[in-house]
Amino acid sequence: MVIIKEIDSAGFGKILTILYGTMGLVFGFFYNNRCFYGNFYAKKFGIFSLIFGKWAVLSLPIFYGVSGYFIGHIVAGLFNAVVGSKKGFKVEVLH
Repeated sequence: MVIIKEIDSAGFGKILTILYGTMGLVFGFFYNNRCFYGNFYAKKFGIFSLIFGKWAVLSLPIFYGVSGYFIGHIVAGLFNAVVGSKKGFKVEVLH
C-alpha cells in the first residue's frame, strides 16, 4: 500500500493539459470532417463558424488544453485540501 498525501498541482495540470489537448485534437479532427462534408454550421454564426468549423483542429486542442490545465490545478488543490485534513489516500500498487 502506498499513501498519497499530496498532489503537485502544476504537475497534475501539465498531465491534464496533455490528455485534454489530445482529446481536443481527436474531437477537432472529427468536427472538422463533419464541417467539410456538410453544412454543419450556418453562415449566420460568424466567427464561431470559423473557429469551431474549419479551424476546429487547431482551436479545440488549445481550448481543451488550457481548460485541462486549470481543471488540474483546481482538482489537485481540492484533493490536497480534503486529504490534507486526513491521514492520506491509500492506493495499492502492483509491481
